[in-house]
Amino acid sequence: MDRISDRVPKHKGSPAPMRCTDRDDLVPFIPMVDKYDNDDEDCADLEPFFFDEAEAVADHERRMRREQEEARRKEQREHDLKVHNAAMDRILEYEPKLGCTTFTRISFCNLSKFNLDEESPLGPMRYTNADALAVKIASSDDGTGKQFIPGTSANVITVKIASSDVGFPIDVYGTVIARDSLDLKCVYLFKCDRDHCQHITSKDNLLILTGPKRGIALIDGIYFEVNLKIKGGPGRQKNKQLSKGLLTLDGRPAVLEDRVVGRGSFDTRLSKVVITYAVVKRAIEATIAIEVLQGRFSGLITACTTSIKNSIVLHDSKVTKVMASDSKGAIELLQRVVSVSLKEKLVVTIAARTGLKSTIKFTPRVNGGDENEVTCGSIKMRVKVTWLIISYEYL
Repeated sequence: MDRISDRVPKHKGSPAPMRCTDRDDLVPFIPMVDKYDNDDEDCADLEPFFFDEAEAVADHERRMRREQEEARRKEQREHDLKVHNAAMDRILEYEPKLGCTTFTRISFCNLSKFNLDEESPLGPMRYTNADALAVKIASSDDGTGKQFIPGTSANVITVKIASSDVGFPIDVYGTVIARDSLDLKCVYLFKCDRDHCQHITSKDNLLILTGPKRGIALIDGIYFEVNLKIKGGPGRQKNKQLSKGLLTLDGRPAVLEDRVVGRGSFDTRLSKVVITYAVVKRAIEATIAIEVLQGRFSGLITACTTSIKNSIVLHDSKVTKVMASDSKGAIELLQRVVSVSLKEKLVVTIAARTGLKSTIKFTPRVNGGDENEVTCGSIKMRVKVTWLIISYEYL
């Protein structure tokens, strides 16, 4: 009997047809067939692929937004860097006495965002009405169970022009500011414009300080910036730069040292300016107000602490307005904020021009206020003190 394969016509040049006589001839191909069958089973649960045009458009839009945002950020960074570098150039000046360029203002912040001329918005008596804290010399409790001690501060006692390359007298105007770690913004100690300059007759004259308006925290440091000028005379005489520079009071060694009164100097341009300060540990801010109840006052009012006798001028009738005869009411104070240690007492001294003198003492507290009356001859006054913690450190 002929097999079917034997009937297939043979063509010249064509390969011989494969002959499958029985199942044994198909054995080599069975695994391949099984593999294809298994692949079909594996793909049975997969969903068919469909192109989602809406999703593709949304993905493209998201990608475009990311690229645009990155481009915007890059442009902003380049702009900020340009502004920062321009600000750095403005505060980097050549100092003739040093023979090199030096920074006249702080330079360690992002000057593209930080305004060096912005005044500190923080004022005195910020938290004086807060819930009372446990008053302890060594530590206090803020109500959370955490123990803390009040931080360190500094009083600026005097600022004076110790020497002048152009001699005396001179008419001085400009600014002396302090910055601290609370916000690094300007806290004015002396601020006088050209039309209201101060007449300095000798090296013994002190600049009339009208600040700080709040307690200055000595944490990392206090940064003093001086920019003083001499008012030019009539005619073509120009204003001259008397002093310009930056002085840093480092807070870390100041806290560890026993010395409490120190001095820093600016030997720049045409003068030498000296700042005298007192370091106050465990400091409380005292904001002072004085009211005349009886009589007419003319004289000097100062403040100090029991351990630091260097006095801060609160009122000088030679500088401020003299009260009218039998005038009552608040006395105008040049300065009204003093830092006092919890271990000390605040001493307010009232000296009338008649030669009479009276003192009154206050024991500091972490908040709240105190008041007392004092008599100096025929003059009767009420002195009020409001207390506030300037800064604190957890134990």
